[in-house]
Formats: sequence, structure tokens, C-alpha cells
Amino acid sequence: MLKRSILASSLCICATSSMAGGLADPIIPAPIAPPVAATIPLDWYAGIQLGAATGSFDPGEAQTAFRETDASGQLYGVHAGVQRSFGAITAGVEVDYNVGEFANEEITGANTADSFIDELAHLKLRAGTKIGGAFVYGTGGIAYASGQIENLGPVVDVSDTAAFFGLGADMMVSDSISIGGEVLVHDFENMDETDVDVAFTTAQLRMSYHF
Repeated sequence: MLKRSILASSLCICATSSMAGGLADPIIPAPIAPPVAATIPLDWYAGIQLGAATGSFDPGEAQTAFRETDASGQLYGVHAGVQRSFGAITAGVEVDYNVGEFANEEITGANTADSFIDELAHLKLRAGTKIGGAFVYGTGGIAYASGQIENLGPVVDVSDTAAFFGLGADMMVSDSISIGGEVLVHDFENMDETDVDVAFTTAQLRMSYHF
């Protein structure tokens, strides 16, 4: 009987140990969080520009009463835009507004039309890359111009839109300020149905604050 009791006790202890081990919680590895994708911030900026315009007012071959005249003047204004880097390429959009007077250089005799442009605005697409410490870019879009044109009659107010293209460069001179320059080519054919072609190139210095 004593041997049987000892054997029974041993079996109970072993069974209890087995049951205790079987009820232990399984070890579950903690899930690994996926890496967070890096976001590229938008570069918002605004600034001022000033420069000059040179070109001509041309009544065209069908018009013989007035001759083509050279024109020049100063323009200054403000701009604002946003851009973003896509690897080695940076692209964005910009708007600007300029005032001044791009006008006939000289008025001589009855065969010269007295004309000028005193407002110029642009909606631009810009794209380029960094070369050294400068951001060099090409640009194009829609230009709006308004002023006055005289052609075979009284001076009339005109306003029109046309495509433009150009080149520019900006360089950061501090953490938030850039300076640069931009050259744009414009061609308003038959501006505002006056039979006068207005073609000119602007060259401006720019300074921008980056937010």
C-alpha cells in the first residue's frame, strides 16, 4: 500500500506539472511598424522684381500708313509662387504683376503710331535643376498685357493675352532669401484686333522670400 501511495503521488505531481506547462501563454512577437515615407515640403515664396523691356510695335505688311517703331521702357512688380523638388528636378507655378511703361522710343512725324504697354502679368510654369549653388530653370505660360495703341485713328485702349517663354536662375543667399534674374520673350500678334503686332523681351532682377 505504501508503494502504491508513493506512486500515485508521483503521478499526480507529474500531471500537475504537465498541465501547468500546457496552460502557459504562447509568446507572440510584437508587430513591426512599417517605415514612414518621407514627405518633401512645398517651397512657398513671394518677392519683387524690376527691369527693362525692349521690342517693337509693328503694324504689319498690310498696313502702310504707319511704320514699325522700336520701343523700350522699365517694368517693376511683385511675384508669388510655389515649387517642389522631384529628385534632381524642381518644378512649380508662379504668378506676377508688373507696371511701368514700355513705349515708342521716339515720335517723329505723322507716320508714327503713339503706343505703349503699361501693365504686364504672367501665369508661369517653371522647371529646372541646380547647377552649382544656383537653381537654373526654363519657364513658359500665358502673359496678359494692357495699354494703348494708335493705328489709323484715335488712340484706343487694348488688352490681350499671348504665350511667352524664357529662362531664369535663382540663388539662395540665406536660409530664406534668394536673388536671381529672368529673361522672357513675348509676341502679341494682332494685339486686341488692332492689326498691330507687339513683340518685346523683358529682363528683370528678382528677390524672393521663402516661407
